[in-house]
Amino acid sequence: MASKREQFYKRRIAELEEQVAELLEANEQLVKKNAALIERVTQLVEKVAKLFKNSSNSSKPPSSDIVKPPKSKQSGGPRQQGGQPGHKGSNREPFRQDQIDKTIPLHTDSCHCGYVGSGEPIEKPKIQQTVELVDKPVTITE
Repeated sequence: MASKREQFYKRRIAELEEQVAELLEANEQLVKKNAALIERVTQLVEKVAKLFKNSSNSSKPPSSDIVKPPKSKQSGGPRQQGGQPGHKGSNREPFRQDQIDKTIPLHTDSCHCGYVGSGEPIEKPKIQQTVELVDKPVTITE
């Protein structure tokens, strides 16, 4: 007859073997489930890649696009072209009075195009200076 200690160990070994068998079965089920999920993920990745194909990222013709791809915005923000408000302009210094050869005053009462204005003086006139380059700046006489 076996002693109590041997019976205890035999019982404990039987319990542990039963637990190992249950764990092996659970592991086998999880491996099968994992393989099925990996296959499903692969299918979904292929499906998503197929849905995102259009004429801009594949060799498909544009007529096969279901929905036209959105056009990219050219401007980065709401700002307008040119100098922004508050930015100090950089203009050329005007010519001095002794450098000006000819002055043509323009009045608001008439214009060469036939416009007849009110004749009232302008509070702050706009001065426009132009420079012309001539073909031959020097005249030689003999």
